[in-house]
Amino acid sequence: MMLPARAIVPTPSSDYLALGVSVRERADAISIVHHVDADGTVWASHGRDVLRRARGVGAFEPFCRFPAAMPRDAAAFQRQLARAARADKCNVYRTSRGVVIGVRAGTIYRLEEGRPPAPLSAIAGDCALHGGIAEDPLGAAYVGEYTRNDRRGPVRIHRVAAGGDRVEIAHEFPVGSVRHVHGIFTDPFDAGATWVTTGDHDGECYLWRTRDWFRTIERFGEGTQRWRAVQLFFTADHVCWLTDSEVTQNYACRFDRRTLALEVGCEIPASAWHGAQLPGPVLVALTVVERGPGVRRDTAAVLASRDGITWRELACFRKDRWTPYWLFKNGVLTLPTGHLRQDDLWLSGEALVGLDGSSVRIAIDGGLP
Repeated sequence: MMLPARAIVPTPSSDYLALGVSVRERADAISIVHHVDADGTVWASHGRDVLRRARGVGAFEPFCRFPAAMPRDAAAFQRQLARAARADKCNVYRTSRGVVIGVRAGTIYRLEEGRPPAPLSAIAGDCALHGGIAEDPLGAAYVGEYTRNDRRGPVRIHRVAAGGDRVEIAHEFPVGSVRHVHGIFTDPFDAGATWVTTGDHDGECYLWRTRDWFRTIERFGEGTQRWRAVQLFFTADHVCWLTDSEVTQNYACRFDRRTLALEVGCEIPASAWHGAQLPGPVLVALTVVERGPGVRRDTAAVLASRDGITWRELACFRKDRWTPYWLFKNGVLTLPTGHLRQDDLWLSGEALVGLDGSSVRIAIDGGLP
């Protein structure tokens, strides 16, 4: 079902504009905030350094350091070189059983305070896309492969054992079926369901659901750009997403859990990658500044919704002047995984004016639909 097209209107020209958020704190030396524990402990990184902070307590403290990956870490001393070398790319995730997992430079590690990371397994590509790690009820973690995969080889989801001592392949998408995994998400309204998003070209864009942690898996969608999603959002009646397409018009989409009917809502003037689901539920999506006919603005936006089909802009950040994008990065915003709060939410960015390789702690205090 197509709703009347109602585009998210670009905000007035400015480097940064907040319509419904307030900035509580700046953290210029925190490149990415990755995860927030149930007790409020915040996990972050800066280059090779993994950092930790108790909720609202003092500075971020060193936890451990990833091994050097050359030549990219040799460029980390200068911000533009670090961007070109992808020196910030990594994942940090703490499970409910207290195991800290890191992924960087093609290796999954177990991380422990003050000790060298213990390598567990190789992974195709550099690391998972932000949001590409989820956890099962027994404490095992699942890491999806995100790589260029130009030859369309197999793509794997790796299972890190609950004890953090070994890794096995939980699922393998066969040759030619998908390019890579975008994200893995547990469903708060269906305790038995975990969803996976894949892309990127037509015939590769699907939603996948497993109810038995990848012993079996179901596929949903037509493989088209309407089903090209990174982040998924959930309500009691729908599974929702904003499309991630630089090549065509983007939309807010959702499908009915009962009938599986696809509903297409408002136009989105840019591709959307990351986001988060807050209690309520309050759904927060983040758009990207990249090159392509599907991107019609030069600001990355923070959007919010309650139903997954009607979205409102809360803030935006302008893309900086460094080009080409493929070298010096698209303008990207990220939110951490884990236990998030509307009044205490970390937002990280790169290649954006005022938010490049740094983070801010914000509160959503208005503008919700």
